[in-house]
Amino acid sequence: MKYLNTVALAGAVVWLAGCASAPRVVVIEPVGPAPTGTAQEEGDGSLVIYSARKPADVDVNMAEWRYNNDFGKNDFLYEPAHTDYTIYAQNGEVFQRVRNARRPNDETPTVVALPAGAYKVEAKALNCDSIPVTVLMTVVIKPGQTTMAHLEGGWNPLSQDNGIALARLPCGRAIGWRAPEAGFASSQASYQAN
Repeated sequence: MKYLNTVALAGAVVWLAGCASAPRVVVIEPVGPAPTGTAQEEGDGSLVIYSARKPADVDVNMAEWRYNNDFGKNDFLYEPAHTDYTIYAQNGEVFQRVRNARRPNDETPTVVALPAGAYKVEAKALNCDSIPVTVLMTVVIKPGQTTMAHLEGGWNPLSQDNGIALARLPCGRAIGWRAPEAGFASSQASYQAN
């Protein structure tokens, strides 16, 4: 009976942890560099992911007080720093784990140099209802250009009405420029994790 209670408790903890994790969504369109970028045919490209911001350590009583005084904006619940993410090669192996901030107050995401090609990226995002989700998307890296993905919300491209295709979350929010092709990169990682 003693072991039965332990097994039941362990099962309940696993079940609750599964319920508490962010749902996963897949972005169909590959994200690439801005269409106005000038093409350079040599060297590496770079990747910048504006992932969802890290949750802050907040006192529950203070959180309720601030919620009532900022009319539910809840911006104080998040640190300025962006969450970390993982880059995968075509075969599904981890290519690089990216630490997306140097410290909790660092609001500038990490610029990652990568060889040209396409990669899968798994990162935290906010969907259209500001609910945290885990996104799996393809990013295309071109030589000498920067690919950006805006997963924290609030990105509004100026050329949206010029017919330029955008990559979007399943809920419809634009997260970056749509890449016309997505040839995948090899699995040999030439860079160390940050």
